[in-house]
Amino acid sequence: MLTSLLLVLALAADPVADPEISDCVIASINDQFVPGADAGVLSGLKVQEGMLVTKDMEMGAIDDSEARAVLQVKKLELEVAIQKGKSDINIRHAEAARDVASATLGYYKEANKVPGTVSKAEMLKLELEVTKANLAIEQTKEQQIEDRLTANAKKAEVDAAQVALERRVLKAPFDGVVTSVMKKPGEWIAAGDPVVQVVGINRLRVMGNLDAAQWGPNDIAGRAVTVTVLLPRGRTIEVPGKVTYVSPVVTLGHLPVWAEIEAPMEGDLPVVRAGLKASMKVHVNQPVAQAAPQARPVSARTTKVRD
Repeated sequence: MLTSLLLVLALAADPVADPEISDCVIASINDQFVPGADAGVLSGLKVQEGMLVTKDMEMGAIDDSEARAVLQVKKLELEVAIQKGKSDINIRHAEAARDVASATLGYYKEANKVPGTVSKAEMLKLELEVTKANLAIEQTKEQQIEDRLTANAKKAEVDAAQVALERRVLKAPFDGVVTSVMKKPGEWIAAGDPVVQVVGINRLRVMGNLDAAQWGPNDIAGRAVTVTVLLPRGRTIEVPGKVTYVSPVVTLGHLPVWAEIEAPMEGDLPVVRAGLKASMKVHVNQPVAQAAPQARPVSARTTKVRD
């Protein structure tokens, strides 16, 4: 018992050095080709290579004249269906016919107090007219319910037509930079054809390998990291981050580790970019990070590279 306690105290007094991974690869987390969802002529393009875009920003559009016409037709059909569902003219007409038939039957019954005035066949015919009038009321009420359900269906068709119209607008999937434009206005776009490539610049992935003989997933997962990135003209910058992935598979004695960082910005442009060289220190002696740390101002962390 005493030996175990002494061992724990010894380990606590002599923490393991934080491992540092050299030759890390920095990659974009978000890199997407924005396709044309429907076929048509590219009617307009509002972006070019190097332009910054924000999420849901309109970048271009496929000709939507037909889609707009379809939407207009569906809206008119909806208006007609709503009006039919509201109208109670047929119900009132059926009720009026029922009232006339009932009154006529009442008059004939009164007249028939004198035996033989109205034949039995005629009375049966009038009773049938009253029954038919009551059934006509029920039928028109059911028809009104059906018309209201039809109006709901037409509303769904309008919504579908609206979606089809919106699908012809090319929107940025996230904040980023346009890195490639594959189509020009006036060209035919088949459904699924890539039109614009957008690369996210706010968050980056740093990938490296640890010695699997020294470190396991429980040592690394969720830990805070400091990524040192080599910049142009012999500068470096340190960016905080968090381990987001530890491979469950060891490859040739290496344990693949990924971390995410928030790219510091200089104006509207990122200082750290995908493809730059970097190293990463994993802070194994710190508690597991709850969230990825936010980048501090660039000027506070930019230093000269030491020889």
